[in-house]
Amino acid sequence: MAESSSIEPPEFPLKSNYNVLAIDTDLKVLEFIEKSCNKYSHQVKICSETSSAIKLLLEEGVEFDLIIMELHMPMIDGYEFLEMLDDEAIDVPFIMMSEDRTPLSQKKAFKHGACDYWIKPFFKNESLFENKKLWSPMYRHHFYFRRNILEEDEESDEKGETGNNSDGEAEADDDTLHKKE
Repeated sequence: MAESSSIEPPEFPLKSNYNVLAIDTDLKVLEFIEKSCNKYSHQVKICSETSSAIKLLLEEGVEFDLIIMELHMPMIDGYEFLEMLDDEAIDVPFIMMSEDRTPLSQKKAFKHGACDYWIKPFFKNESLFENKKLWSPMYRHHFYFRRNILEEDEESDEKGETGNNSDGEAEADDDTLHKKE
């Protein structure tokens, strides 16, 4: 296996404005996000239901640079939404927001793939939407997500396409039947 120091960090695309998807049932929060994004020249789509957000994400030709979502949504919560993104192979940096300040919730959000966790209310903090403030969580997502993909690709290259290790033996977790020859 290649040493982790040999992995080059991926190039991070810096932009002057971003396409943001904001999801929350609280219309005041959505209004604040929209106003703040517009102030910093970001385009924003707001959704008060997860079903409409999923529809937007799956629509062809619509690309988002960032998703900001309330953790406690009806129907599909933030954790389930992150799992759906993973299942659909949608690679978009994700910021979870919630009034829940518990370390457990934050840890669970990061474990599911969130790149940042914002504590509500944050109405007095329009500067969250400045480019330099958005770059940090977006860079974390970009670097770590792609780094994990690179490491997985290197591991599968070492095993080869057959799932065998370098000695030609099947890996222990291979659940195919093995016949003696």
